[in-house]
Amino acid sequence: MKKLKIIKQRKKDNKVETNASTMQAGETGVKKRKKIVILPIVLVVLVCAVALVWALPQLPVTPQQQAPVGYKGVLELWNVETFEGGIGSREAWLINKAAKFEQANAGLFVHVTTLTVEQLQTKLLNDEQFDLICFSRGAGSVIQERLAPISKNMGFVMENFLLSAQMDGKQYAMPLYSGAYCLFARVEQLSAEQLLTNALTQTYTRKVGKTTVELQPLVCGFTPYNSPLSALAMSGGKGKVSGIAESTTQYQAYEKFVANRTAVTLLGTQRDIYRLSQKESNGKIEQLGFAALGGYTDLVQYIGVSTTAGDKATACEEYISYLLSESTQSTLCNLSMFSVLETTFYTSDRYRECEQLLATAYVPNVFGDASAITRQREMARATLNM
Repeated sequence: MKKLKIIKQRKKDNKVETNASTMQAGETGVKKRKKIVILPIVLVVLVCAVALVWALPQLPVTPQQQAPVGYKGVLELWNVETFEGGIGSREAWLINKAAKFEQANAGLFVHVTTLTVEQLQTKLLNDEQFDLICFSRGAGSVIQERLAPISKNMGFVMENFLLSAQMDGKQYAMPLYSGAYCLFARVEQLSAEQLLTNALTQTYTRKVGKTTVELQPLVCGFTPYNSPLSALAMSGGKGKVSGIAESTTQYQAYEKFVANRTAVTLLGTQRDIYRLSQKESNGKIEQLGFAALGGYTDLVQYIGVSTTAGDKATACEEYISYLLSESTQSTLCNLSMFSVLETTFYTSDRYRECEQLLATAYVPNVFGDASAITRQREMARATLNM
């Protein structure tokens, strides 16, 4: 019995050894097959890598002179204001639009600083730099040589406004928004139908207590850089202007008209449309006649890109394009300012009349210096006195 058991055990062991040998041989075969499959793949990868290393230097090199649209960093925007706005803060409007632009461009920020022309000149003397600048007449001649030509097509901006920011056929800034000149008079003193033709001739005598007051024809406000009488002259007005002092500010002219002790007619701006319409609505002033002066405006704000913007230039132009989009321009109604696009947004009669006439208004070049503005004022007086 013991012998039989020993023989069976050996047979079993032989069988196990045979199976083990078979399995080992099978594993070896699988490994060989894996090597056979992997080897061609490795060769293909190596060939592709060698080809890529050879091909890349042969491709044409495109110089990266401008930043990609996805530029990350801060755009420094200087906002130089030289004339009255409408209502609210134009700086706040720019900051609000900057915030919305930043939301769509992660990592990009627009920092807004509002300056006077004098503050602008000081910053430039101290070698401080801007990337973007909003400006109007008065500041244009100061920063003219610091602006790079605009290369991006910005859409449906009115041609008369575009031309006002060109030099040698190149666009050095884009118009951003506009104001307008207009006339007001109490209808009991001068009818709306005669407002334009008689603005410089109509006088009026009224009693103030025991005093008799003789109202002169017109009061008008000036800034150091505008020519409001040009608006009257280019809209068909005629009459003597020798009594109109250029030292009167825009707000002073408004105050004198409201007091009703100085002049029959006010030559004002979009700011006065808001102020006087509010007074009419509240019953604090008599019914007013109104006439838009659509022949001329120099109340225009522009935006340009610095020659030193460097790798920020593309991002700067993208921001300008955003500000000139129809959705952004439509919000100018909240400021009582006017869009520079070939479209209309207002429904209120007075604003709408100005808006429609601006499309054909003469807009002087924003880069005109002080002597150009002086000549323009002299020409307006001469034209009106003819």
